[in-house]
Amino acid sequence: MRINGKLSGRGGDHVSLHLNRRILFTSFALMLLFWLFGASQARAELTTNGEVAGLHAQFADVNGIRTRYYEMGEGEPMVLVHGEGWSGHSSANVWSKDIPLFAKRFHVFAPDKLGSGMTDNPKDDNDLNIQGEVDHVYDFIRLMKLGMVHLVGQSRGGGCVFFLALQHPEVVRDLVIVDSNTAAPESASTREEALSNCPKEPDWEAWKCRSRALSYMPDDAFDDEYFIAGKYMSLLPKSLETAAKLKAGAGGDLATVQGFNQWKTEWYERIRKEGVLQMPVLIYWGLNDPVSPVANGQALHDLIAQQNPRVRMITVDKAGHFLFRENPDEFVKNVTEFIDYFVAHPDGTQVSANPNSSDQAH
Repeated sequence: MRINGKLSGRGGDHVSLHLNRRILFTSFALMLLFWLFGASQARAELTTNGEVAGLHAQFADVNGIRTRYYEMGEGEPMVLVHGEGWSGHSSANVWSKDIPLFAKRFHVFAPDKLGSGMTDNPKDDNDLNIQGEVDHVYDFIRLMKLGMVHLVGQSRGGGCVFFLALQHPEVVRDLVIVDSNTAAPESASTREEALSNCPKEPDWEAWKCRSRALSYMPDDAFDDEYFIAGKYMSLLPKSLETAAKLKAGAGGDLATVQGFNQWKTEWYERIRKEGVLQMPVLIYWGLNDPVSPVANGQALHDLIAQQNPRVRMITVDKAGHFLFRENPDEFVKNVTEFIDYFVAHPDGTQVSANPNSSDQAH
């Protein structure tokens, strides 16, 4: 279960043991790099921290969970939460095109979620579910002493930030949800059709195929460096352990489709009846997303709008599931304008030339 507490110090023999493990891990990682990609390619394109695009990863102890994250910029804090999960290839690397752009205005943090990227698995296998992810991101925000943040999440990460905002509104200044069936009421899924040509195994090849299949402009969205880093992290012992635990049924009832849908429905009822989601909310959706139909985003918008006058929706033509990587400049511009609008008009009732209300971006 969730472990409460803050950073814990280690001394004496514990320090030596910890350092020895880190040295052994680094040696293993370097050997893995050379084995997977060859010496020259590994040195040129990848580090043992799985970094991409010239970003520099840092690590923090979040309630005993070694957590990898990116940090850049100054100003109001913004937290970016990546999608998918429970694998090494799912990581904050997905925000690599957006972090430097947002950092021109905001103090940006992008952590690897619990059990994803190079962040540790939970101490308790029962936390291998959406609530475990929510608790981990919330504890990360508190550990970094960020106060209220601009919170952005995509796909499953959109579900993570949605439920975090519902449970901990005191740390969320505004909320941006991008192409997230996890947060939205779902219609009939087109996932199997969209991914029918992708292999099931090995896992990292399936992920690469999925990422490209879900993109409207895959060559613009992804490059070899991104996929090499994901492959490397997915083959680390921690990531293989995650996959084995999931196959063994870790995560409890909330990790099942039925359990999660029941839990989500209960939160929907609270939104309708109690109006529990009251911060500014932006629903951001690609019209050409093959697995997250725009109708799902519209349903989420309409649900929140019943009790919240500060919800807006932007739909983007010629854009897929990873629209924030396909056209990062447009994405960052629209999100920033949404934030600025509600800074100028906190109640959301003022007329503006660009309120980002059910707009379609081109």
